[in-house]
Amino acid sequence: MRKKQICFKEILKYIGLILCFVAVETYFRVQPQMQSLYVPVLDEVPILFDLLYGTIFATLITWIPDSRCFLKKLVYTVIYGFWVIFLFSEYLYCRIFGRVYGIKTLQYAGEGNDFINIIFSYFDSATFLLIGFFLLVGVLGWFLVPNYPLKTGKTIKRCLGGGIFAVCVAVIVLTPAMFKEVSSDSGTATYYMKKVIYDKWIDNKRAVSMFGAYEFLSRDIYLSFLPKEVSEEDVSAVNEYFSEDEITVNDMTGIFAGKNVIFVLMESMDDWLINEENTPTLAKMMDEAITFSNMYTPIYGSAATLNTEFCSYTGLLAPADGNPIVNYTNNFYPYSLPHLFSEEGYSARSFHYNSPQYYNRQNIHNAVGFQEYVSYLDYEDVDTAAMDATLTENDEIYEKLIQDTPFFAYVITYSAHCTSGGKNYSHEDRALEIYPEYLNKYESEEMDSISAKARLTDDMFAGLLERLKEDGLLENTVIIGVTDHYDYTISDQDYLKELSQSENVYELSKTPFFIWAENISPQTVEKVANTTDIYPTICNLFGLDNHGYYIGNDIFDDGYEGYAYWQDGSWISSDGAFYSDTGEGIGKFSEDQDLQMHNLISEKLEVNQLILDTDYFAQLEEND
Repeated sequence: MRKKQICFKEILKYIGLILCFVAVETYFRVQPQMQSLYVPVLDEVPILFDLLYGTIFATLITWIPDSRCFLKKLVYTVIYGFWVIFLFSEYLYCRIFGRVYGIKTLQYAGEGNDFINIIFSYFDSATFLLIGFFLLVGVLGWFLVPNYPLKTGKTIKRCLGGGIFAVCVAVIVLTPAMFKEVSSDSGTATYYMKKVIYDKWIDNKRAVSMFGAYEFLSRDIYLSFLPKEVSEEDVSAVNEYFSEDEITVNDMTGIFAGKNVIFVLMESMDDWLINEENTPTLAKMMDEAITFSNMYTPIYGSAATLNTEFCSYTGLLAPADGNPIVNYTNNFYPYSLPHLFSEEGYSARSFHYNSPQYYNRQNIHNAVGFQEYVSYLDYEDVDTAAMDATLTENDEIYEKLIQDTPFFAYVITYSAHCTSGGKNYSHEDRALEIYPEYLNKYESEEMDSISAKARLTDDMFAGLLERLKEDGLLENTVIIGVTDHYDYTISDQDYLKELSQSENVYELSKTPFFIWAENISPQTVEKVANTTDIYPTICNLFGLDNHGYYIGNDIFDDGYEGYAYWQDGSWISSDGAFYSDTGEGIGKFSEDQDLQMHNLISEKLEVNQLILDTDYFAQLEEND
C-alpha cells in the first residue's frame, strides 16, 4: 500500500500557526488607543501584510527538520516572543504618549527611565485582557507548531520552503506599487493616502493602521539604514515655499526691541493648573500680560518637550518621521532666536535641571547658538536642583542668568515633570512635603501631585520677579511663558479632560502661552495658534529680522486666521475642527475646508522635513 505523500493535519496546523500571527497583530491594532478611522479594521492591506509575514514566520519554523522538535519550538518562541514584546511596548507607549514609536526613537531609550514609574498605572483591565490574549494565542501556537506536511526529500523541502518564502517577500515588496496614486487636483488630501504615507513615512500611528505592525517595523528598520539623498528639487521646493511668504509689519512690531528676555518653557503646566489658588504668581502675571488663550502645542517627533523647545527657538517642528533632533545638530540654524538675539548684542544662555547629556541638549543648544548651557546639577545636589526655584535661590545660577545685559535667557522648568501616579513621584519629588495642603485635595492622587508641583514652578516665577526688581532689571525685562505639553502621563485621562474642559485629546493640547512685561497693557488674544507660531510672533515683537524663514505665522498678523494642526491630519481653526481619530468635523466645517487644511498641513510638514534633511540654511549660505 502506497504511503501518503501529504499530511493534511500538518497543513492545517501550518495554516493555524499563520493565523496566530495574524490574530495577535490584528488584536493589537484594533485597540482603542491604536485604531483610528484611518482605514477600516479589516482593511485588506494590513490583513494581506499580516498573512504574508505570518506565512514567512510559519515557513521558517516548519523548515526546521522534524527530528529537531525542540529547536522548532524554540525558534517559534523567539519569533513570537519578539513580536509580542514589540506589540506590547507599542501599546503601552501609545497609551502614555498617544503615538507609535519608531526605530529611531530608541535613541532616547535612556531618557525613558523617567517613565518607568508610571507604566504600571496603565495596567488596567484592557491591558490584562491584551496580555491574556497574547498568552492564549502563544500557547495555542506552541501546540500548532507543525511537522513538514510533505513526505519528500530534503531538496524538495528546501525548494518548496524557499519558494514560499520568496513569493511572500516578492508580494510584500510589490504590494506598495499597487497603492492608488492620487493627483493633487483630485479633491482628496493626498498626504494621507496609503502611497504617500508609505513613501514619505511621516505618521507612524497611521502607518501601523494602514500596513500592520509587521510591515511597519520592517520598513521602519529599512528606512533607518537607508541614507537620505538631497536633491536640487528638494531645495527648490523649500525656496518656492518661502518665496510665497510676505514679511508683515503690524502695531506690535518691535514693541519690546532691546529689552532683556527670559523665555520660560514650562514643563507640563497645563491650563487648568494655573489659577489664583494653585499658582498665584502665574495667575497674576497672566492677568497683566498678553495672553494667548487658544494656543495648542501638538506633539511631533520622538520627544514631546524637546519638540516644543526646538520649535520655540527655531520655528521648526521636530521631524515627523521620528528622527531625533539630535541627528540634526550639525545643521546650520542662523535664524534661531539665540543667533538673532546675539546679532543684536544680547548674551544667550539656557538653563535647566538636567545634565547636558540628557536629550543631548548641550549639543543641540550649541547648534542653535546658545553660548552656554547651565545645568543646576553642576551647582546643587539632585533634590535641590530639581526644584525650579533653584534658578533664583542659587546665587551663582542667578548671576549667570542676568550677566551680560541685554540677555536672552532660555529657562526649561522641571518641577512639574512626569506625574507618576500614587506617591512615588519621579526624581524624588518633594512637592507634597513642601506643600502638604495638596494631599487629598482632588479625587486623584495624581492631581494632588501635579498641583503641588505646579506650585513649585510658581515659586520660581515669584522669586524671579522679586530678584529682578531688587536688581533694577524688572522694568526692562520681558518674561515669556510657554507650556511644552499637557501632562499626558496622567493615567486618568477622563478626569483630566473634565478638569481641562476638553472633549478629546486634541483639545487637551491647549496650553498656556503669555508674554509679560511691567506696565504693558493687558490683552487676551483669542485667535487659535500653534507651536510654530511662537517663533515668528517673538521675532515680530522684538523686531528681529528672520527674513521670513519660518513655517508658522505671526499671531498678530491680521491676515492670519489662526489654526492648529496635528501629524495625523486633525486640525482646529477659529470656526471649526476636524478630528482624525473619529473622522468627526465640527463647527463651520466643509469638505472643501477640510481638503484645504489637509493640503496646508501636508505642505508645512513636508517643507519642515526638507529644511532639516537638506540642511537648507547651510545651502543658502553656500549659494550666497
